[in-house]
Amino acid sequence: METIHNNKHSNLGHRTPVFTVFSNEPLLSVKDKLLTLETLQQSLDLKEMMDNFATLVATFNRPFNIRFQSAFGFFSLPKLQHNNFTKNFNLGSSGQSPRLGTMTYQSETPFTVNEDKLLTELHALLIPNLKHALKFSELNAMVYKDHLTNIGNRAYYEETIFHAIEQSNRANLGLSLMVLDINHFKVINDTYGHLKGDQVLNQFAQVLTKSIRTSDIVFRLGGDEFVVILQPSAPCSIDKVHQRIKEEIGNNISLKEINFSASIGYSHWEIGTSATQLFELADQNLYENKALARIQR
Repeated sequence: METIHNNKHSNLGHRTPVFTVFSNEPLLSVKDKLLTLETLQQSLDLKEMMDNFATLVATFNRPFNIRFQSAFGFFSLPKLQHNNFTKNFNLGSSGQSPRLGTMTYQSETPFTVNEDKLLTELHALLIPNLKHALKFSELNAMVYKDHLTNIGNRAYYEETIFHAIEQSNRANLGLSLMVLDINHFKVINDTYGHLKGDQVLNQFAQVLTKSIRTSDIVFRLGGDEFVVILQPSAPCSIDKVHQRIKEEIGNNISLKEINFSASIGYSHWEIGTSATQLFELADQNLYENKALARIQR
């Protein structure tokens, strides 16, 4: 079968389809493959690698909404407003290799045969680097995990909020911070014992995890203090998460038995706001809400 080549394929600014007639021959040239490998090897950080991969996809094909999800990492790159068509790829699931995760593409228009073929070729170049990135994420998860509740710890929060602010600066994403603590936690420990107190911390961590989206992250800073990073976020996001938290607490029999309650404060990131300032604003809002609750009683 005759193959019609696009001679401008290697031009980074070119975003039109690479081929117009299907061929069994590779769509990516040797030069394209080398560029792809060099780009993907720039970082072991999963988000940076996937961000670079999304740029390559847009370069060699066209922009898509891209989402990758696995046990040790999540990436989402929304660009298009209308997502009429979806294509899923299970990466690394052939032969005896375990599945690394699922890559999802969303498009305003149908996917062509050549686009499927090109994405498959790009995935073949991505997978070896992705394995290293996911292993790196797994090792980081062990370092950054709170060993009591299995959510992020303070060190993970400090690193994540720094990157979240960088990303909001770069991509104009909304970013909100929620600070939470358990009301009368000392009384719970004194009344029911520290073992029960640990169980309450675990239950509350589960409540928070169930109440957020996959793109949001929950952390335990220490004691009974928790933080949630919402990104992307709008002012209404806080109200939605707050409502889900209240519903999850109400549905938790163990927490209802001890008349459990928690206080919440929040802040919204604006250009020029540092991580410290963002936390201080949310923490101040937390104590204002606590004071208001005491007055209303």
